[in-house]
Amino acid sequence: MSAGVRWRRLVVPALVAIVPALAACAQSVGGTSSHDVAWVTTGASVTLPGTGVTPVNLARGHVKAKVTVGSLPSALAYAPGGRDLLVVTQGDDQLHEVDTTSHQVVHHVGVGVEPDAVAVAPGGSGGKGVALVANLDSNTVTPVDLGTWHAGTPIPVGAEPVAIAVAVTAPGAATAFVADAGADTVTPIDVATLQPGAAIPVGAAPETIAAVPGEVLVGNFGNRTLTAINPGTRQAGGTIALPLNPTGITVNAAGTTAYVCGGAAVVAVAVVGLTLGPPVALPDVAQGIALSADGTTAWVTQQAGTLISVSLATGKVGPPLHLGGHPSAIVIGAG
Repeated sequence: MSAGVRWRRLVVPALVAIVPALAACAQSVGGTSSHDVAWVTTGASVTLPGTGVTPVNLARGHVKAKVTVGSLPSALAYAPGGRDLLVVTQGDDQLHEVDTTSHQVVHHVGVGVEPDAVAVAPGGSGGKGVALVANLDSNTVTPVDLGTWHAGTPIPVGAEPVAIAVAVTAPGAATAFVADAGADTVTPIDVATLQPGAAIPVGAAPETIAAVPGEVLVGNFGNRTLTAINPGTRQAGGTIALPLNPTGITVNAAGTTAYVCGGAAVVAVAVVGLTLGPPVALPDVAQGIALSADGTTAWVTQQAGTLISVSLATGKVGPPLHLGGHPSAIVIGAG
């Protein structure tokens, strides 16, 4: 895994226990709510630099004008309440907040060197949450109070942190889990104290991570495996082989099925028992993945510059939406 800026990025679905899911609208097209908007980072690479994120109306298949944030946007998450979007930019080491109604940047703050992932934890001034930003070249996580937009003291983690997810283990208690790609470990962080715990060994080059009630799932790019971690004990449990090198992972609202993308495929994984479904072939290399609000459709960013839908009931792949650049991270929600 290179320590330099990489265009292969992921989505970090870390808000399941923090931000209420957006309700599906009664009117829908192809299983996608008319309120579903995908936000996608495109062009996060040295050879193809970008400065914006692209909103896409999924029901209409309409690619909207990019929203300018900063240099090399690489990861996304929704702020609590689901209205505003958090964007980290590798090129200028910033965290930005975009109002998804006005499409204007309303806050920004400096974080660590080459931020590569962001998740939201409970807390912060006025209960507005804390953004946790994983900094690839600093080997740190920067906490940002979303009530004050003040960056706190960086938290040391393992080498090359590239993904982060937050698990709520008890009322008022949460732990962030950071995938350290360069150390083959996951570092837990107590959200209340912002102190790191002992590193948890996983597979080679963990690249993507997701939290569900009672389980944290880690996709290991280096050896094509998926490792489960018990968030209460902070111990790694079962590991299964995958038919792909994982670059993105998302989980349904019930927390029963994970969908992992990588290579030119998507595969479903039952969370209990870690059993695999048949892989669904894609026309190009997958980067990131997110589910529609009603949970019926996976939307996958592809290296060649497209966004593509996969019906989770039938495995049918829809026509590509052309975004340009190298689409990578994706979240779906308000637009």
